[in-house]
Amino acid sequence: MVIDTNKAFKEIQTYLHTLTGIYLDSSKHTMMKNRLDSLKQFPVFDNIATASELIALANKNPQARQLFINAFTTNQTDFFREKVHFQDMLDRVLPALFKNQFNIKIYCAASSTGEEPYSIAATVLYACEVYNSSCDVEIYASDIDTKVLQDAKDGVFTLSPTLSLPTWINMDKYFDTLQVFANGTKTIRAKSTLKKMIKFFQLNLHDTTYPFRQDEFDIIFCRNVLIYFQPKEQEAILQRLLRTLKPNGTLYIGHADDILGLKDKVERLGNKTYIKIRD
Repeated sequence: MVIDTNKAFKEIQTYLHTLTGIYLDSSKHTMMKNRLDSLKQFPVFDNIATASELIALANKNPQARQLFINAFTTNQTDFFREKVHFQDMLDRVLPALFKNQFNIKIYCAASSTGEEPYSIAATVLYACEVYNSSCDVEIYASDIDTKVLQDAKDGVFTLSPTLSLPTWINMDKYFDTLQVFANGTKTIRAKSTLKKMIKFFQLNLHDTTYPFRQDEFDIIFCRNVLIYFQPKEQEAILQRLLRTLKPNGTLYIGHADDILGLKDKVERLGNKTYIKIRD
């Protein structure tokens, strides 16, 4: 596929933005070319030579459109990434929720290959044990990329021995070890106790509506995804997410993200942790 002209680059850039809200500036030309080259492995793209032909195919063929979207998503994640959020959930949020309600709902937006929602689930199970709670906890986890969603549902991961984990977590309690390599790297699989807590589904955060009720969630994780959108769209996504968060619910965003023009709706606790105070 040829995108070696500014016109072709602009066509792909605009089409990707229209579909997903993801914005790639001109500095991403090489990355974009590499992502498009990766589509050549799929027969549906045989005989597609130009950006215009690719867009026409994606518009009429849902499979091609989804493969195109999958090619341009970035899926960098890990277990207990930004540990401070899991510590806050363990120390502050969950104990209060356990005391006041019987059902807790958590939403993990842009869940990628699943390490984040499984980290949330493991934290919840550990908290239930520590605080002797039998509270029912549901975790909803979404992504626009169908391939990473399937990986997340499978729940099989590679765990590096150099990964920094919270001191209180015992991964063997929540994951089965399938294989151990000479360098200490492990292949692990999430146990059924974790899997049954999480509902994975596809969602485009760029959509104007989400399939949730107002004030549905107690906790929302939306971390390290807003950076792929422009500020106006970041704020629109946060607005939609805050609508689904209960009053006094907790929102965690990524270290490079900002609450933007919604500061009057939240109380800032630090470490990109916010409490919803008004709609």
